[in-house]
Amino acid sequence: MSTPPSRLARLVHWAVDSEASSRSSALVRIGLALLLWARWAGELVLSGGHSPDFLLFSCAFFAATTAMLLGVVSRLATLASAVGAFVLYGYGGYVLGRPGWAHHHTYLLALATLLCALTPCGRSYSLDRWLAVRRAERAGLRPPPERGNVWGLRLIAIQLSLVYFWAAFDKSHAVFLSGAALERLWLYLYWPQALPPGGLFHAAVLVASVGTVALEYALAFGLPWRRTRRWLLIPGLLFHGILYVAMPVRTFSLTMALLYLAYLDPDRVHGVLERMQGHALLATSSGIAAPGPRA
Repeated sequence: MSTPPSRLARLVHWAVDSEASSRSSALVRIGLALLLWARWAGELVLSGGHSPDFLLFSCAFFAATTAMLLGVVSRLATLASAVGAFVLYGYGGYVLGRPGWAHHHTYLLALATLLCALTPCGRSYSLDRWLAVRRAERAGLRPPPERGNVWGLRLIAIQLSLVYFWAAFDKSHAVFLSGAALERLWLYLYWPQALPPGGLFHAAVLVASVGTVALEYALAFGLPWRRTRRWLLIPGLLFHGILYVAMPVRTFSLTMALLYLAYLDPDRVHGVLERMQGHALLATSSGIAAPGPRA
């Protein structure tokens, strides 16, 4: 009689040796390519610089990110895009001093792109997938399964939890929890267009400050677990939506919202996409058992 695997063995299997649908990874790949363009494309157009180095790097950036978006040699293109993003973050931000390039928002975007290269991001929604299906059809074989090792998604999820934890930890002091820091930020961004309405304003800022820290701690520790995740997904997405429309956070909120896919079971995401497309829950080309409607 075989003994059940230990908790450590199950953790290792979940972290580095679990196969699942590649569709979540592919959606992350596509979204990150668009976010790289949203953050840097306007500053890297060929007309923006006249040195050979700038023109060479610009061409390389757009070639890599376009290949990443379309899924042409997907993992290599994603890795090349990540290298380019880190060059922009490090050299462009710290050496050249470009405003906003050396920021934790851009670091997260670059790191997420690097971790995406560790996922099976080219096995779905890509030119790589289309060519693989064509080869299988010509050979009279079934299409290759949309599956792969998803340890890169696990690393992305851990990174997101760390972002939330340290964000909350950095705010866990009297200046922020009293509302003073948020009130000062509000006045900086909106004065004199929006005048603070006296006591109600101070009360609202106090509630928002304490609520922000509480929510970030909850997201850090609750999103990795299915039982608590279901109650935190909508508040987390609303939180980032409010930040996006109220503050100049640029691509940060969109990056965080996209990377929520890393918390979700890839096979359940696959099943939801099958339902949305009107296909049977059991995809003949994937070998994934019907997971049900919840992601």
